[in-house]
Amino acid sequence: MFSIFNKKSDSQLRKNLFDFWAEMEKNLEFFYVMDQRQFITNGFLTDMWPVVKEIDVIKKHGTIATYALAIEDFNQALKTYKDYEVWYTGDVTHKSPENARKLHALKNELDVKLRGMEAIIIPAGQDLEREMVQLGLLKA
Repeated sequence: MFSIFNKKSDSQLRKNLFDFWAEMEKNLEFFYVMDQRQFITNGFLTDMWPVVKEIDVIKKHGTIATYALAIEDFNQALKTYKDYEVWYTGDVTHKSPENARKLHALKNELDVKLRGMEAIIIPAGQDLEREMVQLGLLKA
């Protein structure tokens, strides 16, 4: 009876880790597209972080926690920028030099965050891959 539960939890762990790994790969792809186009089109995916953040193999790597924080920080900065942009363009009375400078500063902050993402995503992905190899989920 207990072996059934272990197999079920093992398969769920496997699924969650693979889904998180795929999400990281997709986020790296998003980074490359935005970096190449020099245009931020969307935020990064964060669906799997709440699911995997308490797993021991995830918690033991600071790079993965840093990745999650950076992704959340970028997404929040993007939301702040987009909201301010909508507000700024929504009414002609909002279009002042001061508000234009603030919009520009928010955009620059977002660009700086984006430039640092590759150096955050890749080490986190490498640590996750190593863990998956050690667990026998991937072949070296």
